Amino acid sequence: MESVHGHNVLNLIKDHQETLTRDVLITVITNHFGANTRYHTCSSSDLGAEQLIDLFLHKGKLIENESGIQHMGCCCKCG
Repeated sequence: MESVHGHNVLNLIKDHQETLTRDVLITVITNHFGANTRYHTCSSSDLGAEQLIDLFLHKGKLIENESGIQHMGCCCKCG
């Protein structure tokens, strides 16, 4: 099973340049990287797409509001 670094997912979200609902975002990630892909960061591993989104929301790399989730940028430390 492939593991993709979370920064690749952040780059994908950033490239969309729009706010996406959680369901659409998970679909975009799954379509791009594959349904069985797991994700990792420098601090976490073996994450599903939804878990990765939750981690990035917690760390402030993504924000969620009534219109959806959007990219907030990435600091130099991995998530």
